[in-house]
Order: sequence, then structure tokens, then C-alpha cells
Amino acid sequence: MGYCTVTDVRVLTGVSESMLSDSEIESLIAFSDAQIDDDLGGLFQEPVPERVRYLSALLTAIKVYSRPDFRGGFSVGGFSVSGQHVEECLERWMGEVRRIYAYYGKVVREAPSGLRRV
Repeated sequence: MGYCTVTDVRVLTGVSESMLSDSEIESLIAFSDAQIDDDLGGLFQEPVPERVRYLSALLTAIKVYSRPDFRGGFSVGGFSVSGQHVEECLERWMGEVRRIYAYYGKVVREAPSGLRRV
């Protein structure tokens, strides 16, 4: 089981299942969790600390919003997210990632591994 859930990621991003399937998000969660294990130097056991759950959701949300099909903004139904809002979210989430990494005594250089933004 991942450190966070698909629902955690959907809450952060507002991305519906019609835009990105649960299995696609689960794959991104697996990448984020491997990144956490690599970057923070260990596997977290159940129950996973809330801070790690949030970090996993943040890293996954960043991966979602960094996709080319979401980067410029998106709409679903009556819900719309502008490209500017996407960029603001990415900056805010990266700030949170830096804060959590600092809590564990790690420094994020530019972006955590696997998150280098283009």
C-alpha cells in the first residue's frame, strides 16, 4: 500500500477520474513513494506518519500538474483551473515539500529527484 491514497491526490489536484484514472495515479504514487524512500533514506512502516502521507500526496500532485496535458490549465465539467493557478500550486507545493524535507534533515536542491521541472 502507498504512503498516500488516490483520494489524497484528487483532493489536492481536483483531477477527476475521467481525466486521470486511479491506476495512473497509483503508478505516480508508487514513483513518489520510491522517491521518498530514496531521498529520506528508509522505508516508513504502518501507520505511516501523516507528514509522510502528505509528502507522498504532494509529490504525486506535482507529478500530475507537471504533465503537459495539465500544465497549461484544464477544465472538467463546470470546474476550470488556469495555467497560472497550476503554476501557483506547483510553487506552493514545492515549498511544502522543502519544509517536510527540512524536517527530516534533508535539503531539496532545485527539486527532489524525479521532479526536475521543464
